[in-house]
Amino acid sequence: MTTLEELIDRTRLDLADESLGVRRSWEDMFRYTLKHYPKETPLDDFDVKLLEARFRASNMNPPVVDGYAKRWRDLLQRSTGV
Repeated sequence: MTTLEELIDRTRLDLADESLGVRRSWEDMFRYTLKHYPKETPLDDFDVKLLEARFRASNMNPPVVDGYAKRWRDLLQRSTGV
């Protein structure tokens, strides 16, 4: 079973050719996510909707929350094929 850490590591490899700004944006998302979910979390237990609610509760800028949630949904869809 794939963990959150494994997905993050794969995504980092995919981002290697992106600009510094793009990579920083993704790293911010990973850092904020790992404050709410341990890196060992199986992807089946990773709840984007709950993460989104936690981000909103922490007063994160709503458009940023929307973007992070969309990124996670896209990543999960690609990784699971669902």
